[in-house]
Amino acid sequence: MNVTSPFPQESANRNELGQWYAQRAMGRLLTEQLSEALNHRLEQVFGYHMLITGADIGLDFSRLGKTQRIFCLTTQPSSAPGFQPVVGMSSELPFASDSLDALVLCHTLNVAPTPHEVLRECQRVLVPNGHLFVVSFNPLSLWGAGRLLSHLLRRKTLPAASSRKMRDWLALLGFSHGEPQYLAPLVPVGRGRLRNMMTTIEGWLRRQNAPIGNVYLIHARKRVSARLESGLTVMNKPRLIAIPLGKSQGGVPVPRQVKVKIDDPWGPQQ
Repeated sequence: MNVTSPFPQESANRNELGQWYAQRAMGRLLTEQLSEALNHRLEQVFGYHMLITGADIGLDFSRLGKTQRIFCLTTQPSSAPGFQPVVGMSSELPFASDSLDALVLCHTLNVAPTPHEVLRECQRVLVPNGHLFVVSFNPLSLWGAGRLLSHLLRRKTLPAASSRKMRDWLALLGFSHGEPQYLAPLVPVGRGRLRNMMTTIEGWLRRQNAPIGNVYLIHARKRVSARLESGLTVMNKPRLIAIPLGKSQGGVPVPRQVKVKIDDPWGPQQ
């Protein structure tokens, strides 16, 4: 019996992107660099529940994460070692509000039909001060995400927002974020001496965090508004003084003209 995914567009984009990561040299390079970058950042994340969404790009989160339970969002029933698969759509996460300690978007905003709804769901399900990791293609790279995936997706480009626009979206949803980390600024080409030179240049650009990397990683946290606890002396507001209004006196005639005598010092003296 074949099970049909209720989310055909997102499911197809995920599968094709996962194949690209496994088959292309750039995909394998990105997997290696993303694994190193996320390993460094996830060491600081502790909690009970972490959710992985998006494409399968070859990352082993069972070794990277410090959380006790790792969920993997899928568009159809499957079994993944080290994960607990959950069938659902990234724009409608099947989790309660304020229930996840960490959330990793592996190109989720590139494969989802409604990326804004995905970010709203992330804000909803994360606990206060929860961690959000966004992995996305950089449209401002040397060759761009659209050119990168033009043949892969039948000349159709995946949506990709710049890192600046992504940070604006996160700020509007109440996330604090750090500077993006750019990965794989150059495509590995050539052999021998040429490849060694390209590898050296690529490593230098990555250490300088040049904003021309083909993929960027943003670490954000869900902000919580601070409240003053009891114990601090708060001055009471001043009391308003009630001023009684005068009662109207009925039957008192009002003169039509009132003559006022004004002494003129420059007038004739008597």
